[in-house]
Amino acid sequence: MEEEKMRKIRSVLMSSALIVMLTGCGEGSNDHKGEAKTPSASSVQEGRNYKEVVDEFKSNGFTNVKTEKVEDLITGWITEDGEVEEVAVGGDVEYAPDEWMPEGTEVVITYHTFKEETVEENKEKPEETEANRESSDQPDKEAEEKKEPDVLTVDNSPDLKELLSVNSEADPLIATFADQYEGRTIEFDAHTAYVNKHGSYDTRFDYLILVGDDTKNEPPGPNFQLRDVNYYDLNLEGDNIPDPFGIGYHIRITAVVDKYEEQSNLFLINPVSIKMR
Repeated sequence: MEEEKMRKIRSVLMSSALIVMLTGCGEGSNDHKGEAKTPSASSVQEGRNYKEVVDEFKSNGFTNVKTEKVEDLITGWITEDGEVEEVAVGGDVEYAPDEWMPEGTEVVITYHTFKEETVEENKEKPEETEANRESSDQPDKEAEEKKEPDVLTVDNSPDLKELLSVNSEADPLIATFADQYEGRTIEFDAHTAYVNKHGSYDTRFDYLILVGDDTKNEPPGPNFQLRDVNYYDLNLEGDNIPDPFGIGYHIRITAVVDKYEEQSNLFLINPVSIKMR
């Protein structure tokens, strides 16, 4: 009798466990049918490209995903074109992540972009005549003349020519040029006037670069400096490339304008290439 009782108990327990497992599986498979799961919160989506956010919501099951433009960009330097401002799920911009809701819940993704030309602005334009069309087909020589070259030289940039001719290393013109042309590429003939190790490094150096060929008749110009560079940063070109690269070499340097330090009177530039002359 005792064995029969224990067998029945074991049978009941096994049956109960099986029922629980089957019930659990059934619930898991149908629990979220017709629902979608929210991804990261709106605050996390800010700053991302709106196309990525659209794809993420759709891949999570949302079927009613919309976008709205905020045409407030002018340059796109700080805020990029297509950058998300906010995301609203069912009208809530403070929705919680990993939350299940009906798949048809409206998702509105608001993003920044540039203003498009309106129809009214097009209407304000004068009607195009045959003379206008012929005129528009001709190259705008004045615009071409005003267009600045990619690389500034003494031949195409009066400002660079004047900069390289200053007679004082503290001339106010140097700071003005550095501010105006920061990030632009310049090219000129120069020589290596001095080199020393950068800090405690053995393979990184600071180079003093002066205008011309190091003759007494050459104007001093700015004190250009290549700071914290190694041998391979210089991108040396031409015949008889020296190793190491030291003092007294005549070069044609192409570099990007960084900044002017008034305290040290150093005009910092970053090397693009250096051709031996």
